[in-house]
Amino acid sequence: MTNLLRSLLRFMGRTYLFLYATLCGQHPHERPWHFQWLSTRDLKRDLRGLLPGLEGCVLDLGCGSQPYRELLHRASAYVGADVEEREGLDAVLVPGKPLPFADASFDAIICTQVLEHVEDLSQVLAEMARVLRSGGVLVASVPFIFQIHGAPFDFRRFTEFGIAAALKEHRVEQMSRHGGAGSALAILGLNWIECSLTRGPVGWLFKALALPLWIPFCLVVNLLALAVDALDTTGAFAHNLLVVARRQ
Repeated sequence: MTNLLRSLLRFMGRTYLFLYATLCGQHPHERPWHFQWLSTRDLKRDLRGLLPGLEGCVLDLGCGSQPYRELLHRASAYVGADVEEREGLDAVLVPGKPLPFADASFDAIICTQVLEHVEDLSQVLAEMARVLRSGGVLVASVPFIFQIHGAPFDFRRFTEFGIAAALKEHRVEQMSRHGGAGSALAILGLNWIECSLTRGPVGWLFKALALPLWIPFCLVVNLLALAVDALDTTGAFAHNLLVVARRQ
């Protein structure tokens, strides 16, 4: 492949991503016709209800681009920490090493969609318990039904019983299931199509040409998934879990 062709493909890819984000939004503001809208819909709803009530010094562990910082209206201080250095980050973490904070430094910890990417889960949970004061609040979310992502740093999925057992230093106060059979199937199906079409230049070209059809197709699939969720009374097919726990 010539350098000119590579440059052209990169330009096409960037143009497509910009256009898609403009039309469909991007995290945490995806619109209902975004192919990942269902992945975050319930999580964002729950966090909008929970995070404004957090007070004191709050640690956002694995904060990424800090999409939830704007919700922490009552926090006296915010600390964003992640393993990849980026603009606005307060602390860079080293996997396998202790968190760079003193004992009982925080009144609350937010940890969303991070624990599945932690290789030594016991070590990270012990460190979170160490830096969270007694009585402090942990708000964490984890996937149950979702495809491999962030490879090769994708190590596990959680049932509600598994995450509750892992948080042995905490008292679980709330466990919320996100979605049902409809959402789980829709998320996997739409993500499969998306991943399949981004594996080469032909797929990218087809995806760009099919964008006027892809957007309404995603909207229809997402809405049908919600209808199926309403019929699913099993409670066994949540794609994601949100747990609120208090440090003992």
